[in-house]
Amino acid sequence: MSDIKPGDLVTLKGLNNQKEKPIGIVKRSIGNKTFEILWINEGLATRFALVNTAKSHRLEVISEADQQLF
Repeated sequence: MSDIKPGDLVTLKGLNNQKEKPIGIVKRSIGNKTFEILWINEGLATRFALVNTAKSHRLEVISEADQQLF
């Protein structure tokens, strides 16, 4: 998929064989390819010791947000 944008649903790369994986929503870009993430399933985020920031090379986009301009 394309670049990561605010509103996209993301997970960690390399977890395709896991039954449960953390899913988050990108809140905003906070630097050079670093994003602030709101983890939806906090229990799994805690299990994977995730914080609210992540670099783009560690993230995989599950679903892109609709970026319509009005």
